[in-house]
Amino acid sequence: MSIDPRIASAFESDNGFPLEPHLIVLALMGSHSHGTYLPPEEPDAVDDVDLMGFVVPPLPFHIGLPRWEHWRLQADELDVVTYSLDKAVRLLLKSNPNIVGLLWLRDNEYVHRHEAFDLLQGQRAIFSSQAAADSFAGYAYDQLKRMEAFDLERMAEYEALTKEIRGRGPLAEVLEADKAKLEHIARHWTLPLETLNRFRKLHHEHFSGYMGEKRKAMVRKYQYDVKNAAHLIRLLRMGIEFLETGQLKVFRTSDADELKRIKRGGWTLDQVKEQAEQLFGRIEEARARSPLPPRPDETAANALLMDIHLRVL
Repeated sequence: MSIDPRIASAFESDNGFPLEPHLIVLALMGSHSHGTYLPPEEPDAVDDVDLMGFVVPPLPFHIGLPRWEHWRLQADELDVVTYSLDKAVRLLLKSNPNIVGLLWLRDNEYVHRHEAFDLLQGQRAIFSSQAAADSFAGYAYDQLKRMEAFDLERMAEYEALTKEIRGRGPLAEVLEADKAKLEHIARHWTLPLETLNRFRKLHHEHFSGYMGEKRKAMVRKYQYDVKNAAHLIRLLRMGIEFLETGQLKVFRTSDADELKRIKRGGWTLDQVKEQAEQLFGRIEEARARSPLPPRPDETAANALLMDIHLRVL
């Protein structure tokens, strides 16, 4: 599998060094890795093509003043995020569910992998700990809050602001403006700055991205965000499994169809909440009997990070 040229080109343009010579791993994440992807032609599909990568930036970013930690690209269907390897290791030590998942994918989901990634993946157990209970539950709770965050009143406000701003000029100009540019737009279009800021906040929190408008229609249809609901249930189940077995089952062989049904609006909001309440309780029970150590092995993780840097730089 090759790297999409849009990614390589945008990365070098934004960061000043080429991606591939410094790339440790790039992988398909999100619904593709979970086995819950809904193709765009489905009426309830709002899935991007999510990719994540780890990068060892050039030597000057390690021994000089500049630092490089993170880069993101959102273009058409692509949603790409890359982290420096040292930042990725710090997030792994915190049991960040998205970052940890990259170490547990099926082989065909890795778009690019350097031999140094084999070292990282081969020692993934040093990052496994009971801290996963807090991180998975925390990320799930965030999905629970977002699931109902955009009620009909807020949606009506968003649509009214959209109509008002679109009558003065392009929405993209407002969304892409920096602070100074936004103040200029407010004066030029004779709109309150607070109006533009409120529109941007609602847009970025709920309706930005490849499928933003379609997702908005789904929230109106089902009265809650079904994609957040599916993430909520999946995260809690994955966290419980990880705590109980020490194995992270990213590809959902047992419940992919059920998660797809949730994404298609097949569960009521009450069903989602009832299941989530049960799972939040079970994740604490799983922590209590988990075979995983209480904390990750930071000493081993530091040694591994230094070893990979010395091999790659």
